[in-house]
Amino acid sequence: MNISSNKLLLAIDQLSEIGYYVWDDFVSLEDVKNLVSIANEGRLSGDFKKAGIGKQALFQLDKSIRGDFIQWIDRGSKHEIVKKFLNQIELLKDKLNETCYLGIKDFETHFAIYPENTFYKKHVDRFQQNAHRVISFVLYLNENWEDGHGGELALYPSGTIEKVQPFAGRLLLFRSELEHEVLMSYKTRYSITGWMLDKNMDLTFLP
Repeated sequence: MNISSNKLLLAIDQLSEIGYYVWDDFVSLEDVKNLVSIANEGRLSGDFKKAGIGKQALFQLDKSIRGDFIQWIDRGSKHEIVKKFLNQIELLKDKLNETCYLGIKDFETHFAIYPENTFYKKHVDRFQQNAHRVISFVLYLNENWEDGHGGELALYPSGTIEKVQPFAGRLLLFRSELEHEVLMSYKTRYSITGWMLDKNMDLTFLP
């Protein structure tokens, strides 16, 4: 499995300089279709749960802050296409570690579905109760997405605002301490969201 060396170099530079990188065509449209099919299968079977905010004792559900539903995925998935994507992220993690010395040891990820008229207010992924997130990533799974559909991810680097459209096959990488939000989505919005961590996932006793 290969990762474009040119895009990898761009990702390294932009993560360092501006804190984020938009990687188009990270996966094929065929893979997007298959991943959406798997997400819909999980949705119909009730495997998706309402997403909350905070960790452990501080966890709470608040639809005024976020409206998505999630299903965690890992290397034990029965779906080969999911395993293929996770292998790509594993390879990307290793490449970033080789060049950026970020101390990344593992990653966690889930499917995310935003129903119509939902959003996720401004926040950061690396916060006091979970300081192990280093790089956040989002793979978008939305074919034929148009400007009027909303659902952009707004980033706030250095007091500015950058909006990233959730186009199919696009991977967004950004530093987990960077403020961001999911703007109102007027159409059901699919993605795989995850975080590269400076701890191993099996060390579950770590906060």
